[in-house]
Amino acid sequence: MGALEEIKARVNIVDLIGRYVVLKPAGKNYKARCPFHPDDTPSLMVSPEKGLWHCFGCGAGGDAIGFVMRIERLSFQEALAKLAQELGVELRSESSGKNRLWQVNLEALRYFQRELRGVAGEKARAYLLSRGIGEAVWDKWGLGYAPPAWDGLLRALSRFGVQTLLDLGLLVLGERGPYDRFRDRVIFPIRDEQGRVVAFAGRAFEGEPKYLNTPNTPLFTKGTVLYGLDLAKDAMRLRGRAVVVEGYTDVISLHTAGIEEAVASMGTALTEDQGRLLSHYTEEVIIAYDRDAAGEASSLRGMFILHKVGLRVRVASFPPGEDPDSFVRKAGKKAVEEILAQAQPFHEFFLSTLANRHDLSRLDGKEALLREAQTFWPEIKSSVLKMEIVHRFSDLLRIPPEEVQEALRGVARPVPKEEAGVSLTPEDLVMKFLLEGKVPERVVPELVSEERRFSPVYREVVRRWAERWSTGERVSPAELVPSLSPEAAARVSRLLLLDLKVANETQAVEEALVRFFYLPRIEERMEEVKRALREAEKRADSEAVRRLTLEFQRLCRERFELMRR
Repeated sequence: MGALEEIKARVNIVDLIGRYVVLKPAGKNYKARCPFHPDDTPSLMVSPEKGLWHCFGCGAGGDAIGFVMRIERLSFQEALAKLAQELGVELRSESSGKNRLWQVNLEALRYFQRELRGVAGEKARAYLLSRGIGEAVWDKWGLGYAPPAWDGLLRALSRFGVQTLLDLGLLVLGERGPYDRFRDRVIFPIRDEQGRVVAFAGRAFEGEPKYLNTPNTPLFTKGTVLYGLDLAKDAMRLRGRAVVVEGYTDVISLHTAGIEEAVASMGTALTEDQGRLLSHYTEEVIIAYDRDAAGEASSLRGMFILHKVGLRVRVASFPPGEDPDSFVRKAGKKAVEEILAQAQPFHEFFLSTLANRHDLSRLDGKEALLREAQTFWPEIKSSVLKMEIVHRFSDLLRIPPEEVQEALRGVARPVPKEEAGVSLTPEDLVMKFLLEGKVPERVVPELVSEERRFSPVYREVVRRWAERWSTGERVSPAELVPSLSPEAAARVSRLLLLDLKVANETQAVEEALVRFFYLPRIEERMEEVKRALREAEKRADSEAVRRLTLEFQRLCRERFELMRR
């Protein structure tokens, strides 16, 4: 058992959190006023059984280490060291231990690079070339390939010891022993701002998860690193800005085109740690995600976080269906620079995004917009920015500023189900049932293969869950939390701590699957058939019209049967 596992096994989460807040029993759990936001009624729930905590007011949550990180404002490694000292768990010397781990990661990088240029790497080389990533930049970015073998890296780096490779997330411990985490994937090394390899990401050619990342390790904590920062920081200082994109190929393609101040957040949920990193090198950040990703709640919240750490934030909008990688390869540097030059101040993007989501000609549309805006209100620390948003909403909704302000302030905080009804979407319910092992085995492969149906935060959870499930392991939700981003960890802890009371659990699972998965899938196919039917009618293709009409009728019957359940 490694030090991390030993700490998690030995820490008493109730005793730990009880040092900072007054916990009171609430059934098999404990509750308290949350220390992370003004809390009039106890919104913080702690589960000793699951080793998790969650605030149903501000949405924070996670495990014991995450609580210490948040309340003491510590990094993952600092929180780990604090708990290790308290529990008497020995951690290896910070400097010598880390130097050795960096060396092992460097050897892993060399192994992946050799495989890319070897016989087995032909498919990976073809993939990179097809994405416009030529051989000239492979070494600059340290690109590599993990072959399909389950023990290729294990054999190549066995001299460093299995436990070290497990600690670095290079191996996974299954029921039959350790095996390579990365198999048949293009490898992108993740380096810190000093250029040291701290983690890896692997991109699959087919199947799911599409991207597989190293979990939290002694060298790497999700949300504390920016991909490409080691190569971008000088250009940031020179140009006075950072361009933040979502993925690895976005960064590589922009750098190749000459936009060398680009870095990737590796997902859309920017964190304070990443904001502070950016503030070391620049005062302005341009968010350059694809249009849909930029409008997601996690992206919008990240923009507020960057503003909170003192950065000027603007948002660039790419044409529909384009991301920075595809657009710069198609249109070139000049076209990208024009888009960056037209980037909106982030609060204007926030306002326009919310306005476009709702029908503001209707009363319920205005109410829906204000409800969504309420969820971001605690993130806004600047009183000047708050007043600007209030007045813009007032103009937009034709409501007096005082009423807008009251509406944004007067959010009734959600509380655990024991105290009031908690609104769970069908997606929430499916995710909860999946984590608790209640989704029928026959359905699981379908859910995993169609992870695109989940929202981005839940998609991350499904990918991590699927990694373990695909090896035949029993997946413990609490063990997933350390490998998740802060937002995903908070979502998982919330779901697991909700005491869901249903009269018929099997029926509840089936109903959630119907509403989230089966019905949308059928309705999506119905739209495809309708479009194909219109095209067939235009072509006067009677055989296609007959066939498509029969399929549409069948889909209608299936949809009707599902809605009757």
